[in-house]
Amino acid sequence: MPETRSAGLASDTTAPKSPPSALARQFGHVLSGLNGLGTVWIFVMMVLINADVLSRALFNAPIRGVPLIISLSIIAIVFLQLPDALRNGRVTRNEVVLARLELRGSPWFHSFQAVFHLAGVATMAIILVYGYPLLVKAWTSSAYFGNLGDFTFAEWPIKLVVLIGALAAGAQFLVLFGRDAATLGARASSPGAGYLRLLLVLAGTAAIVVGARYALASQTSIFVGLLSVAFMLLLVYMGMHVGVALAIISFFCVLVIRDSGSLSGTMLALAANESLRSYELGVIPLFVLMGMFVAVSDVGRDAFSVAHQLFRKLRGGLGTATVAANAVFAAITGTSIASASVFTRIAVPEMLRFGYKGQFAVGVVAGSSVLGMLIPPSLLLIIFGILAETSIGDLFIAGILPGILLSVAFAVLIWIMATRFPKSVFENGVGPQGEPGTEGAAGERLLTVWQMLIKVGPIVGLIVLIIAGIYGGIFTATEGGGVGALGALLIAVARRKITLRSLWQVLVETGYVTAALCFLLVAAHLYARMISVSGIPDALEAGIASAGLGFYGLLAIYVALLVVLGTILDSASIMLILVPILTIVLKSMEMSGVDVGSMIWFGIVTVLAVEIGLLTPPVGLACFAIYGNLNDPRITLTDVFKGAAPFAATMLVVLLLVIAFPWLALALL
Repeated sequence: MPETRSAGLASDTTAPKSPPSALARQFGHVLSGLNGLGTVWIFVMMVLINADVLSRALFNAPIRGVPLIISLSIIAIVFLQLPDALRNGRVTRNEVVLARLELRGSPWFHSFQAVFHLAGVATMAIILVYGYPLLVKAWTSSAYFGNLGDFTFAEWPIKLVVLIGALAAGAQFLVLFGRDAATLGARASSPGAGYLRLLLVLAGTAAIVVGARYALASQTSIFVGLLSVAFMLLLVYMGMHVGVALAIISFFCVLVIRDSGSLSGTMLALAANESLRSYELGVIPLFVLMGMFVAVSDVGRDAFSVAHQLFRKLRGGLGTATVAANAVFAAITGTSIASASVFTRIAVPEMLRFGYKGQFAVGVVAGSSVLGMLIPPSLLLIIFGILAETSIGDLFIAGILPGILLSVAFAVLIWIMATRFPKSVFENGVGPQGEPGTEGAAGERLLTVWQMLIKVGPIVGLIVLIIAGIYGGIFTATEGGGVGALGALLIAVARRKITLRSLWQVLVETGYVTAALCFLLVAAHLYARMISVSGIPDALEAGIASAGLGFYGLLAIYVALLVVLGTILDSASIMLILVPILTIVLKSMEMSGVDVGSMIWFGIVTVLAVEIGLLTPPVGLACFAIYGNLNDPRITLTDVFKGAAPFAATMLVVLLLVIAFPWLALALL
């Protein structure tokens, strides 16, 4: 998904409180109904994929049409669940600037947010206006997906779902805009003053847009494309929903470059209707679903208890146990923020109880949480694979050795800190009772080997099954997600950790994450096409050649940009902005001695560089997730960032090693 807490902010909660009208209640029921359809279909996807895999394995008879159904399902799920995800504040955005304005009680908070919500209305309106002719064409021509004589599906129902979802999402953006306007009116000295402020902000925004339209008309397409990157970063940092920022900037730039509103509008509508029609995209909801099932089955707590016992005789053993348990948990959830949230509640209290410094405890959790985006399956590797049109299965395999290397590096760092600099680790400067091997309460019963196997055996077996299945060619990455999701569900059921109610909540949450991520991919698809239209890739290639930078010169600039942007933006946003540009350039470069065509190593380097940003201020999303879940007055946000600093430095060392020795990522392929 994306690694940032999303959406609503105070506009969803600070508007004047009043009973919802009948119309508002009916609209809410509509959104819930659409969301329910998408939620059920996620479960159906999992069942279909497992049935197909089983039928193929037992009878050598795959079920006809499953790949096509899955590819069309992604479009349906996203646009059915996007409106409700928006209503519940789950559509990705960066909150840094808006959150500060909100804390200060500034009226500019709702003014800016109103503009951003209106941009969302405009985006959905463009999809509706230019998507409707696509629906009519599909209906009148009886167009279909698939192959005659095998399996076919009419195009028009999917295009209708896109329009229904865009209409509902646009209406929800309009509702949020209305709440911001109402709040401005209620908080001002008079309603008129509040509305006047909003009117001035909207008028100023309109003037900037119109002025830019005519001012840029005389500029080159390359200049327009480069300027779009700067404005993209500005809008995302200011708080506009990332997908909306990508879409609206791309629409505007194509409009300026080609002087055609029809062309830019059609490109946006086509991106909404076609960019998600891919069987490989099924990997997103299925791996997210697997991670959700694992989270509710208490695997993180069990993995920590086992790791605690295994490393109890090692100096700084609880820290090493946290890294080991996080590596296991990360290998199945695929998200750093989930790891940070879970182990903040599990590991930090235990470490504090045994005399570790709070700063060190939160630093260990922050550092080890980033393993979630490197050790497969990883959502960031999935996003990279989709953006770079690279094998997701190969990316998963390539992430294994760097993930293990990073885990070992963290463990070595903890041991060095605990033995050579104990005052930075322990409150008393010497450790629990002054001796290693005493990190257990007096009389505490140790787990037997059988008990440890019961706790972590099933989940380790599931990890091995997925990786071995993908690596051995038994099933694809998408099928691996389906098999893994079913396996994780069975583990949760066997542990009696899931009920029908929690099952529904897991499916709904999976839908929200899927809708948010895939909406970003729709916008990123349009953004990549705009970049191509602008001519930036050719200009960059020519500039690199003339400057004599070469491949590694370009890579150095790219990695530096990733790390720097990681200090202000979330991981998914950075990748969506930079990867389309760089992959187009890299794939077009032909340089002796450099395998530019292999994007696998490049993907691992990208994820490592991006993940460093999760530990660095001012955003440092993993650090914010830990601080938000901790609720301990003894530990400040500054403590979290200071504790994470040695781990960020260690990540940088591992990144340099992977750059210097590409075989670390490619050895298993």
